[in-house]
Amino acid sequence: MKLCTECHWDGWDRIVDIYPERCDILPEYINDKTTYKILILEKGAIEVTAGREKFEVSAPALITLNQKDRFEYRILKNIKALILYFNPTVIREEFTCARIDSGEFESTMGKSIFQDYLLVEYFTKKKNISDRVISLTMNGLKRMKEYFNSAENELLGQRDGFWPCRSRSYLMEMLYFIMYSYIEVAPESYEDAGNGSQEEFSKIAEYLNENIDKHITLEILTKEFAINRNKLNALFMEQSSMTCLGYLLSLRLDLAKILLTKTELPVNEISARVGYPDPNYFTKIFRNATGKTPSQYRKDNSKN
Repeated sequence: MKLCTECHWDGWDRIVDIYPERCDILPEYINDKTTYKILILEKGAIEVTAGREKFEVSAPALITLNQKDRFEYRILKNIKALILYFNPTVIREEFTCARIDSGEFESTMGKSIFQDYLLVEYFTKKKNISDRVISLTMNGLKRMKEYFNSAENELLGQRDGFWPCRSRSYLMEMLYFIMYSYIEVAPESYEDAGNGSQEEFSKIAEYLNENIDKHITLEILTKEFAINRNKLNALFMEQSSMTCLGYLLSLRLDLAKILLTKTELPVNEISARVGYPDPNYFTKIFRNATGKTPSQYRKDNSKN
């Protein structure tokens, strides 16, 4: 089974190492030895056995799997699942499974390559599969399905010459969403979160990432979370050393930088995907933050 997508355009030999699948029974090649997998459990429940581990996963949830993971499963309740297979080299050509496993990228702090590595670090940093099971909110599930559907449409539809980089971009957005919604902001233990401020921060940060392409204001956030703006900003200053909108701007700029340097998507498309429907305003915001226009940033950093 080739877990990649071949171009069906005449005269093109392009292959993209991403493969989408929808299923109600997990295939045997879920234990494929060459790919990473993002398994989105949309409905149902399964019992997973991996070595000495045995645990249950109930929808909505996602599991990140690496090329070494091997497990058996039993369906406890009829499932509906989405699986995105990918080779980490689609993120960066240096990211072979062997080199990631060696840990060599963990020592590249401060470099562009390390920022890219963070997108896939979680797949191998947690050795047990049970530690890579993430419970999703309904909004989180909706967002993951949107990314999957968008990637699938590009891979299968191949509507224009941008389909290879656009499908990669949706994978990277999905990885970015997982990292900043469920890993970076998650408290190690809610028991250690003091007065619950870290848990509250995590929920709001997750909302920001779920709606990164939407119009978001302090008024919307204060109403959504029943919190006044002073407390909201104090919470974000305590947890991230930034105001709430400053944190949102940082999320959007970081994602924009990834899409600018790792894809050839038009700037106006990237602008809309990070929450700025007006590309001129996006350019102004981006230049104020980085000292460069998006196009200049792409030119200077796309080789890194």
